Amino acid sequence: MGLEDLRALGAIIKAKLANRPLALCDIGDADGLTSASLFLIKYPNGVVVFAPPGKVQRGRLYRLFTWDFVADLPCPGKAIIRADHHETNKPCAKLEYYDPEAPCSALLAMRALNLAGNPIAESLVKVAIETDTARISSEEARQVDMLARFSRYGEKVRAASMLAKTGLEALKTPYVKGIVDRGIRSWEVMLKVADALGVDKVINAYFNVKLGISYRQLTIELQRRGASMVNLLVRLGYRTFRYYCGADPSSGFDCTKVATALGGGGHSYAAGAQFKAPLTRPMKGVETFINALRANLNLNGVELLMVTKDTNGFSVRRVQVA
Repeated sequence: MGLEDLRALGAIIKAKLANRPLALCDIGDADGLTSASLFLIKYPNGVVVFAPPGKVQRGRLYRLFTWDFVADLPCPGKAIIRADHHETNKPCAKLEYYDPEAPCSALLAMRALNLAGNPIAESLVKVAIETDTARISSEEARQVDMLARFSRYGEKVRAASMLAKTGLEALKTPYVKGIVDRGIRSWEVMLKVADALGVDKVINAYFNVKLGISYRQLTIELQRRGASMVNLLVRLGYRTFRYYCGADPSSGFDCTKVATALGGGGHSYAAGAQFKAPLTRPMKGVETFINALRANLNLNGVELLMVTKDTNGFSVRRVQVA
């Protein structure tokens, strides 16, 4: 059990012992963060747990308990209310606010929690729509996106509470500004990585180095520069890998095909997965990634951009895989 799981367990026990409402929200983006804040607007004494989709799908911890509210995640097994818009997540809660056509889960969460008309809730949903559709036009949405992506677990819990109490005014506090500034520095590194990768119709890259960037932001940036599909594989640990995908569905590409093949899910335009390679063959994770690309994108060969560490921070090498 990792540190985040232990923190989650502690929060769950605290909520259950005090009979406080308990929510489970996606840890990875602004949609999950704003959904958590909406829950705390409705239930100021509530307790929020954050987790990634893969752990909710496969982690036994999250299936041991009944959740009062789940947002932007697969169903953990026992839930009263769930708000979600992912095409690959099957409904299962007692009350489902599920619509794969919705622009974000926060919009559905606002309906589920009867918060329509609440000015703080409405402002949070607005930025969630911008961030989750990758159409960020306001400075507030950009900052909430940074806050969600670059806050650590404890910071995320505190940020959700701050947004619930004061809405977007929380962005003006030194505490939140410090996290956003961290994200801006990471953004600058991400732009350098995008420059090094270049632009092709389909970009397939494997990262064997930890760069401290948002890989979802990288897929968006590469698409903005002209790529029709971006497939990124990041090595998180000895045998743990994370897949990120961004695609333009009008081009005929569908991220869910590769993501579901790797045990994940999402949308046709954005999806992901986390998986483990065999203990004795950790690099089989890269082979699994390549095979998933080949099988689901009808490719005979795969051109892979290998991103590794060097004295300048990172380097990119182009490899043709038969």
